[in-house]
Amino acid sequence: MKIDYKELMNKLGVGRPLNVYETQPWLTYDMDKNMTCEAEVRCNHDQSEIEAEIQLMPDTPMDNAAPVEQVCLIKCELRKGIDKKYAVVDCVIRGESWNGKIYDWETKSCNFFRACVRDIKTDKIPDIDEILSKEMKDSSRYGGRGGDGSNKQPKIDASKLMYDRKGIGAGF
Repeated sequence: MKIDYKELMNKLGVGRPLNVYETQPWLTYDMDKNMTCEAEVRCNHDQSEIEAEIQLMPDTPMDNAAPVEQVCLIKCELRKGIDKKYAVVDCVIRGESWNGKIYDWETKSCNFFRACVRDIKTDKIPDIDEILSKEMKDSSRYGGRGGDGSNKQPKIDASKLMYDRKGIGAGF
């Protein structure tokens, strides 16, 4: 997936181009779960690297648990060349890299992030497992992996072809 800057911002749910060193944050707090969920998209000094991150922060972390759980980290980089397109170079969800793991993982990782942001915007902590099973499923196939029918050669009656040009000097 190679897309321009504005389209990348739309895929990540920002909706506008970020300036250099700018961050777009989203934040929600659930009183029942005593948990804060924060998502943000940030840009570096020359817009060559974009990061999108989701974190869960419980009010009281459990024993031997980190005070902040990084749910998702997506890294995008500007590809050098004439077209100046961005590409997703890595996606880590709950400590597991999805890089090349499923077909079209770049687009699916952006869809996952945007679905989480959609929940945060409605003041709801996203159900990570539900969104993960919905957005990161591998229903497609890489090219050339599937069967394409039998290997028998079809029997064709050349006399029944529609544009049979025999005898007029046009081939065949």
